[in-house]
Amino acid sequence: MSDLSQAVEISGGIFALMMATQYGTRHFGLHKIAMPVLAVAGFGYVYLKDAPTDHNSIVLYLVGAGIGAVFGLLAYFATAMWADRSTGKIMTRCTTAFVSVWLVAMAARIGFVWAVSDNASFRTWVGEHMMSLHLTSDAIAPFFVIWALVMVVGRVVALTARSARLRAEVRASSTDFALAR
Repeated sequence: MSDLSQAVEISGGIFALMMATQYGTRHFGLHKIAMPVLAVAGFGYVYLKDAPTDHNSIVLYLVGAGIGAVFGLLAYFATAMWADRSTGKIMTRCTTAFVSVWLVAMAARIGFVWAVSDNASFRTWVGEHMMSLHLTSDAIAPFFVIWALVMVVGRVVALTARSARLRAEVRASSTDFALAR
């Protein structure tokens, strides 16, 4: 499988999973926390178990984590969340802004791999920089996997924290209502 095919498969798979499980209005419960985290963890295990761990590769992975954190925050802010007062359930709504964040992230990953594969001057530029930083091509896939992993996990952690605050508000308001009676 070519690097481009692999990038499309991984990025497209994560994108499809996120759209299938998060897009639209949904109940935010344990399944919405576990499913994306477990799926990305599976990708993570497969692609990170043999990742280079030299100093420069670790620095590259930290850059990937930083990019993932930015995209994760964008995806978090593109997700509306509220407590349904009639059922007490925490709900989320992901719309085109959420899809856009994921499309940009996916296009950036696939675009990079395409450019390295099919654009000789870009490939040369990347190769020169990788050599000057003492990086091997084995560090590229883990970079992108860490980016996706941090993006998904960061958003889930932030939504889980917001969900806990909403649940506390619902409990407090129902207690206040009961005390007022």
